[in-house]
Amino acid sequence: MLPSDRTVAELETVNVPPTAPPDMEAFWQAALRRCEEVSLNVKTGADSTPEIRDLTFEGLDGTPVRTWLLLPPEAKTRQVPVVICCHGADLSRGKPEYFAHWLAAGCAVISPDFRLQRGTTGSVTVFDSDGTSGWWTLNLNDLMNSYLYCVWTDFLRAVRLARETPEIDRRRIAVDGHSQGGGMALGLAALDRSVALCMADVPSSCWMEQRIHTRSGGAAGIADYLAKFPERAATVRRNLSYFDHINLAPEITCPVLVSVGLQDTICPPECTYAAYNKISSVKEMAVYPQAGHEGGKLEHRVRKLEFLKRFFEGEK
Repeated sequence: MLPSDRTVAELETVNVPPTAPPDMEAFWQAALRRCEEVSLNVKTGADSTPEIRDLTFEGLDGTPVRTWLLLPPEAKTRQVPVVICCHGADLSRGKPEYFAHWLAAGCAVISPDFRLQRGTTGSVTVFDSDGTSGWWTLNLNDLMNSYLYCVWTDFLRAVRLARETPEIDRRRIAVDGHSQGGGMALGLAALDRSVALCMADVPSSCWMEQRIHTRSGGAAGIADYLAKFPERAATVRRNLSYFDHINLAPEITCPVLVSVGLQDTICPPECTYAAYNKISSVKEMAVYPQAGHEGGKLEHRVRKLEFLKRFFEGEK
């Protein structure tokens, strides 16, 4: 047995008690209702074409969220599956050519910005100046106005955009993301039953207490925030629990492909497995023993294409 085999065997036994507050289900049901009731107000940019659409839709607070809607040639004659792409931290919705592999596979693509990161999406919600240690800490003491609530509901509304786009087959909605985006992909799969497939690479938002304790990745900013405002600790930890996959992962019902780099110090493998082990639907873990936070890169892209084809090609 290789050392990595022993490590994986240990990781597969990680069992972290949930931290979900009593109103967790009611909280997310209310958020989902708001996402359905508030108009998307979709607008199409002047430079758009039928296949490459530069859109905005509105977040719950009215923020215009910049989004690509890309359609493959197959969409001219039939409804096609879609991959909702959730980008990593401090990146953006990207450029249309970044998604050529999904388009070549016959899939539409929806790729929104995370607000206030490297894209061109701002925020109508005003964030306090206390959260100077990364996006997670913005309004972290105010759940309904927190950065996390804003971006998670933005992406839930992107799923609604997919359902309401005539060229898209609403039975075949997949979500995909890396790191920050991988955490979002898991969240969408847990919260919205119209998500039929989930691909989460080295996902964030898993076992947040451990990540704060070890100061891994963006959670170091939360540790700094708590050191600055110790009186807010109970509220902050409760607020984070609504977005932690040790609480949300049991709600996932669709097939899931997760990846992990055993050398990852940003989203540590023990945190990823803490959430993965709670998923009861069909699931696969792609382990890259020598990889860090970059994950499986091109090798894993091929595996995702195969995963999507396996579950979607029979649904036409």
